[in-house]
Amino acid sequence: MCSILQVGNDVPLLSTRAAVLRLTGASVIAASGDEAMDILHREHFDLVVFCHTVSLQEREKISREARKLHGNVRTLNVLRSSSDSFAPEDTVSDPKHLVAKVNETLQNARPKQQRPS
Repeated sequence: MCSILQVGNDVPLLSTRAAVLRLTGASVIAASGDEAMDILHREHFDLVVFCHTVSLQEREKISREARKLHGNVRTLNVLRSSSDSFAPEDTVSDPKHLVAKVNETLQNARPKQQRPS
């Protein structure tokens, strides 16, 4: 089972988004920015999902630490609303779109199985 660390600083939104992310079938732990660093040192995650309530500086700090500890971890930034300029790790907060993007990201993060020769 894949695991997701969801990081945000708005408690009600954090709870709601965690429920949406669980629709992917992944194990989800929701944490504030302050809690995230501690959790990263205790558990491995396939994906870190950042809420728009997390500052850029905090996202960069947590991302660096996640990659240092778990080199193959992916990150995804959830934007407040749709935008014309997306970075590869960005998605919008619409639940249906978010679940699709997380599933796609987790699928791409899984190692490809080699076919027998």
